Amino acid sequence: MTSSASPQAATSPIRVVVADDHPAVRSGLVALLDSAPDITVVAEAADGDAALIAARAHRPDVVLTDVRMPGATGIEITPRLRETGANVLVISGFDLDEYVLGALAAGADGYLVKTEDPQRILAAVRDVHRGDAVLSAAATRTVVGALRSRAGGEERSVAAGPPAGVAPSFTGREEDVLALVAQGLSNQQIASTLFVEVTTVKSHLSHALAKLGVDSRVQAALWWQQHRS
Repeated sequence: MTSSASPQAATSPIRVVVADDHPAVRSGLVALLDSAPDITVVAEAADGDAALIAARAHRPDVVLTDVRMPGATGIEITPRLRETGANVLVISGFDLDEYVLGALAAGADGYLVKTEDPQRILAAVRDVHRGDAVLSAAATRTVVGALRSRAGGEERSVAAGPPAGVAPSFTGREEDVLALVAQGLSNQQIASTLFVEVTTVKSHLSHALAKLGVDSRVQAALWWQQHRS
Protein backbone atom coordinates (compact mmCIF):
# COMPACT_ATOMS: atom_id res chain seq x y z
CA MET A 1 0.00 0.00 0.00
CA THR A 2 1.37 3.42 -0.93
CA SER A 3 1.12 6.16 1.69
CA SER A 4 1.35 9.86 1.00
CA ALA A 5 4.34 11.31 2.81
CA SER A 6 3.79 14.07 5.32
CA PRO A 7 6.20 17.00 5.83
CA GLN A 8 7.69 15.12 8.77
CA ALA A 9 8.61 12.12 6.63
CA ALA A 10 11.51 14.06 5.02
CA THR A 11 13.20 14.39 8.40
CA SER A 12 13.49 12.06 11.36
CA PRO A 13 10.23 10.39 12.42
CA ILE A 14 8.23 11.59 15.39
CA ARG A 15 9.22 9.39 18.32
CA VAL A 16 6.27 8.33 20.48
CA VAL A 17 5.74 6.47 23.74
CA VAL A 18 2.32 4.87 24.09
CA ALA A 19 0.92 4.34 27.59
CA ASP A 20 -2.32 2.42 28.13
CA ASP A 21 -3.17 -0.31 30.61
CA HIS A 22 -5.41 -2.24 28.18
CA PRO A 23 -3.19 -4.49 26.01
CA ALA A 24 -5.62 -4.59 23.07
CA VAL A 25 -6.04 -0.81 23.02
CA ARG A 26 -2.32 -0.24 23.40
CA SER A 27 -1.52 -2.67 20.59
CA GLY A 28 -4.07 -0.98 18.35
CA LEU A 29 -2.59 2.45 18.98
CA VAL A 30 0.94 1.17 18.40
CA ALA A 31 -0.08 -0.47 15.11
CA LEU A 32 -1.85 2.70 14.00
CA LEU A 33 1.09 4.95 14.80
CA ASP A 34 3.68 2.62 13.28
CA SER A 35 1.62 2.49 10.07
CA ALA A 36 2.47 6.15 9.45
CA PRO A 37 5.80 6.72 7.66
CA ASP A 38 6.59 9.80 9.77
CA ILE A 39 5.87 8.31 13.22
CA THR A 40 7.63 5.57 15.16
CA VAL A 41 6.75 4.08 18.54
CA VAL A 42 9.90 3.82 20.66
CA ALA A 43 8.33 2.28 23.77
CA GLU A 44 5.09 1.05 25.33
CA ALA A 45 3.90 1.26 28.93
CA ALA A 46 1.03 -0.31 30.86
CA ASP A 47 0.93 2.13 33.77
CA GLY A 48 1.97 5.62 34.78
CA ASP A 49 5.23 4.69 36.45
CA ALA A 50 6.35 2.67 33.44
CA ALA A 51 5.42 5.58 31.16
CA LEU A 52 7.69 7.90 33.13
CA ILE A 53 10.55 5.40 33.03
CA ALA A 54 10.11 4.99 29.26
CA ALA A 55 9.96 8.75 28.67
CA ARG A 56 13.12 9.34 30.68
CA ALA A 57 14.94 6.52 28.92
CA HIS A 58 13.86 7.23 25.34
CA ARG A 59 13.24 11.00 25.39
CA PRO A 60 10.31 10.80 22.94
CA ASP A 61 8.85 13.75 21.08
CA VAL A 62 5.31 12.84 22.13
CA VAL A 63 3.78 10.69 24.86
CA LEU A 64 0.33 9.37 24.04
CA THR A 65 -1.15 8.42 27.40
CA ASP A 66 -4.42 7.08 28.73
CA VAL A 67 -6.00 9.18 31.44
CA ARG A 68 -6.76 6.29 33.81
CA MET A 69 -4.06 3.72 34.52
CA PRO A 70 -2.87 1.72 37.53
CA GLY A 71 -0.63 3.66 39.88
CA ALA A 72 -0.03 7.20 38.69
CA THR A 73 -2.70 8.41 36.26
CA GLY A 74 -2.08 10.12 32.95
CA ILE A 75 -2.99 13.43 34.57
CA GLU A 76 -0.61 12.93 37.49
CA ILE A 77 2.37 12.09 35.29
CA THR A 78 1.81 14.84 32.71
CA PRO A 79 3.98 17.49 34.42
CA ARG A 80 6.82 15.00 34.85
CA LEU A 81 6.49 13.80 31.27
CA ARG A 82 6.83 17.38 30.08
CA GLU A 83 10.03 17.69 32.12
CA THR A 84 11.57 15.10 29.79
CA GLY A 85 10.95 17.44 26.86
CA ALA A 86 7.97 15.48 25.50
CA ASN A 87 4.68 16.93 24.40
CA VAL A 88 1.76 15.11 26.00
CA LEU A 89 -1.39 13.97 24.23
CA VAL A 90 -3.97 12.44 26.55
CA ILE A 91 -6.35 9.95 24.97
CA SER A 92 -9.20 8.43 26.92
CA GLY A 93 -12.39 6.47 26.70
CA PHE A 94 -13.95 9.16 28.89
CA ASP A 95 -14.89 12.77 28.17
CA LEU A 96 -15.87 13.58 31.76
CA ASP A 97 -15.25 17.17 32.78
CA GLU A 98 -12.83 16.38 35.58
CA TYR A 99 -10.59 14.37 33.26
CA VAL A 100 -10.52 16.95 30.48
CA LEU A 101 -9.94 19.93 32.76
CA GLY A 102 -7.52 18.01 34.95
CA ALA A 103 -5.39 17.01 31.97
CA LEU A 104 -5.28 20.53 30.56
CA ALA A 105 -4.52 22.08 33.94
CA ALA A 106 -1.66 19.59 34.33
CA GLY A 107 -0.12 20.82 31.08
CA ALA A 108 -1.32 18.34 28.46
CA ASP A 109 -1.01 19.60 24.89
CA GLY A 110 -4.21 17.89 23.84
CA TYR A 111 -7.08 15.64 24.84
CA LEU A 112 -8.78 13.11 22.58
CA VAL A 113 -11.34 10.40 23.14
CA LYS A 114 -10.60 6.91 21.83
CA THR A 115 -13.60 6.97 19.50
CA GLU A 116 -11.78 9.48 17.29
CA ASP A 117 -11.14 8.51 13.68
CA PRO A 118 -7.70 6.88 13.32
CA GLN A 119 -6.53 9.59 10.94
CA ARG A 120 -7.54 12.19 13.51
CA ILE A 121 -5.31 10.50 16.09
CA LEU A 122 -2.36 10.49 13.68
CA ALA A 123 -2.96 14.16 12.86
CA ALA A 124 -3.16 14.98 16.57
CA VAL A 125 0.26 13.42 17.23
CA ARG A 126 1.73 15.52 14.42
CA ASP A 127 -0.01 18.65 15.67
CA VAL A 128 1.22 18.41 19.26
CA HIS A 129 4.70 17.58 18.00
CA ARG A 130 4.64 20.89 16.10
CA GLY A 131 3.59 22.64 19.28
CA ASP A 132 -0.07 23.07 18.40
CA ALA A 133 -3.02 22.30 20.64
CA VAL A 134 -5.51 19.48 20.03
CA LEU A 135 -8.93 18.98 21.59
CA SER A 136 -11.67 16.56 20.63
CA ALA A 137 -15.12 18.02 20.08
CA ALA A 138 -16.24 16.65 23.45
CA ALA A 139 -13.24 18.19 25.21
CA THR A 140 -13.87 21.52 23.54
CA ARG A 141 -17.47 21.53 24.80
CA THR A 142 -16.22 20.82 28.32
CA VAL A 143 -13.75 23.71 28.20
CA VAL A 144 -16.32 26.12 26.80
CA GLY A 145 -18.77 25.09 29.50
CA ALA A 146 -16.16 25.65 32.19
CA LEU A 147 -15.33 29.10 30.84
CA ARG A 148 -19.01 30.03 30.79
CA SER A 149 -19.39 28.83 34.37
CA ARG A 150 -16.47 31.02 35.38
CA ALA A 151 -17.93 33.98 33.52
CA GLY A 152 -21.18 33.41 35.38
CA GLY A 153 -19.42 33.73 38.72
CA GLU A 154 -18.93 30.05 39.53
CA GLU A 155 -15.36 29.37 40.60
CA ARG A 156 -13.91 26.61 38.48
CA SER A 157 -10.23 26.30 37.74
CA VAL A 158 -9.51 25.61 34.09
CA ALA A 159 -5.94 26.76 33.66
CA ALA A 160 -2.95 27.66 35.71
CA GLY A 161 -1.46 31.12 35.60
CA PRO A 162 -0.30 34.02 37.72
CA PRO A 163 -2.00 34.73 41.05
CA ALA A 164 -5.33 36.53 40.87
CA GLY A 165 -4.87 40.23 40.26
CA VAL A 166 -1.36 39.82 38.83
CA ALA A 167 -1.22 40.82 35.17
CA PRO A 168 1.87 39.62 33.27
CA SER A 169 3.72 42.25 31.28
CA PHE A 170 3.63 41.05 27.69
CA THR A 171 5.26 42.68 24.70
CA GLY A 172 2.96 43.73 21.88
CA ARG A 173 3.99 40.74 19.77
CA GLU A 174 3.48 38.34 22.66
CA GLU A 175 -0.04 39.76 23.05
CA ASP A 176 -0.67 39.24 19.33
CA VAL A 177 0.56 35.65 19.43
CA LEU A 178 -1.45 34.77 22.55
CA ALA A 179 -4.62 36.23 21.08
CA LEU A 180 -4.22 34.10 17.96
CA VAL A 181 -3.33 30.99 20.00
CA ALA A 182 -6.58 31.54 21.91
CA GLN A 183 -8.42 31.55 18.58
CA GLY A 184 -7.06 28.09 17.89
CA LEU A 185 -4.55 29.02 15.18
CA SER A 186 -1.48 26.87 14.65
CA ASN A 187 2.04 28.30 14.73
CA GLN A 188 2.15 28.25 10.94
CA GLN A 189 -1.16 30.11 10.68
CA ILE A 190 -0.02 32.67 13.25
CA ALA A 191 3.21 33.20 11.32
CA SER A 192 1.25 33.80 8.13
CA THR A 193 -1.15 36.18 9.88
CA LEU A 194 1.62 38.23 11.48
CA PHE A 195 3.99 37.98 8.49
CA VAL A 196 6.81 36.51 10.57
CA GLU A 197 8.73 33.24 10.65
CA VAL A 198 7.41 30.22 12.56
CA THR A 199 10.55 30.31 14.71
CA THR A 200 9.65 33.86 15.72
CA VAL A 201 6.16 32.76 16.74
CA LYS A 202 7.63 29.94 18.82
CA SER A 203 10.00 32.36 20.52
CA HIS A 204 7.24 34.83 21.44
CA LEU A 205 5.02 32.00 22.64
CA SER A 206 7.81 30.50 24.74
CA HIS A 207 8.39 33.86 26.46
CA ALA A 208 4.65 34.30 27.06
CA LEU A 209 4.34 30.82 28.56
CA ALA A 210 7.21 31.59 30.93
CA LYS A 211 5.56 34.83 32.02
CA LEU A 212 2.28 33.02 32.62
CA GLY A 213 3.99 30.21 34.49
CA VAL A 214 2.27 27.56 32.36
CA ASP A 215 3.62 24.65 30.33
CA SER A 216 1.41 24.40 27.26
CA ARG A 217 -0.31 26.54 24.65
CA VAL A 218 -3.63 25.07 25.75
CA GLN A 219 -3.17 26.54 29.22
CA ALA A 220 -2.10 29.86 27.70
CA ALA A 221 -5.18 29.91 25.45
CA LEU A 222 -7.46 29.19 28.38
CA TRP A 223 -5.81 31.90 30.47
CA TRP A 224 -6.28 34.40 27.63
CA GLN A 225 -9.93 33.47 27.16
CA GLN A 226 -10.57 33.83 30.87
CA HIS A 227 -8.75 37.11 31.39
CA ARG A 228 -8.60 38.98 28.09
CA SER A 229 -11.57 37.91 25.99
